[in-house]
Amino acid sequence: MARGKIGERLALSIREVVFGIEDSLVSTLGAVTGVAVGTGDQFVIVLSGIVIVVVETVSMAAGSYLSSKSASELFIERERQDQSRVLSERVNDEETLRDFFTRKGMVKSDIELALSAIGRERRQWIREVKRCEMRHLPAVGVSPVFSAAVMGIFYMIGGLLVLLPYLVLPVSVALPSAVMIASLALLCVGYAKGKMTGVSPLRSALEMALISAVAAMLGFAVGRLIPAFFGLQPVF
Repeated sequence: MARGKIGERLALSIREVVFGIEDSLVSTLGAVTGVAVGTGDQFVIVLSGIVIVVVETVSMAAGSYLSSKSASELFIERERQDQSRVLSERVNDEETLRDFFTRKGMVKSDIELALSAIGRERRQWIREVKRCEMRHLPAVGVSPVFSAAVMGIFYMIGGLLVLLPYLVLPVSVALPSAVMIASLALLCVGYAKGKMTGVSPLRSALEMALISAVAAMLGFAVGRLIPAFFGLQPVF
């Protein structure tokens, strides 16, 4: 039962899952590739990568918390305003309908039965409207703390996947390995996202892989340009 609830909450937080791991893979890959090309120093690369991942994890989690909290507060306020408006309209409608039924010659007991039936229909309509609004506001479906935790965890996972080769391999081997790992991870994320959203999985996967390739190329270019600007020779 607990696993089912966690799975349901993760499904509602699909935005945090996809955005967290995708953004982490792309940004960490671009930054670490640039540092690797510019310095070739394993310690500097790993240190820079860890700092980037940790700081960005906190930043992204905080951003997810604030955005989810704001969405929840906005939805609650809209719900309160709708309830007040519906209550006011209901009072006016009941008075109008009561006068109408009285003019038609209906007895008081029949009037009350008719108004009660109309009231039930109105309440059912309000519940249906709320259900539809909740479906289109996934951020309201889970707590802001849970959304922040999901964002932070998946951002950390993405960043560590990129850093892993630099922890165990020489820089010359780790650089292409990190690009390959990030590309494969983004292919999987893109394919899964396509399956869940009804978009072509292959197209979604290729889009993600293209993004990682662009990030790696930008990082490579910056890693070569900055040392040259200071009169230094880039390592790669």
